Amino acid sequence: MSADKPHLPEGVPLHQLSIPVRWGDMDSLGHVNNIVYFQFFESVRMDWLEKVRAAQPSTSDIHDQGIVIVDNHAEYIVPVVCPATAVVRMAAHSPGRSSFVSTYTITVDDTLTTRGHARIVWVSNQDMKSMPMPEHIRHLIDKEKG
Repeated sequence: MSADKPHLPEGVPLHQLSIPVRWGDMDSLGHVNNIVYFQFFESVRMDWLEKVRAAQPSTSDIHDQGIVIVDNHAEYIVPVVCPATAVVRMAAHSPGRSSFVSTYTITVDDTLTTRGHARIVWVSNQDMKSMPMPEHIRHLIDKEKG
């Protein structure tokens, strides 16, 4: 996150999704329940992954691969309440052999409400073991380096 763009997550921008906040997303305290923020992160992450997969030929190995989350955090800045539309942004940095850090921001009406991050590990869907991240994904995340 940069000082001049506090609404953007840290790293290389990957995806953005607008999600309507539903009445049922709120808890007894009158704001969005904590677990829903993680569902928002999941929604933008899975939408990004589906677009990445769709851009590859059907013969590509990427269709036999997936991701798992091994560490997940959220920082709640301002409560979100219904009705609202949450704009969820995803970025990434620090790619390794089989993992990278995904970062998230959630805004409502241009107000930063939540920041988050997760460590994502690339896995084989067959045996659920880590595997090298596809080169085109690494290139996408590492593009700020060159």
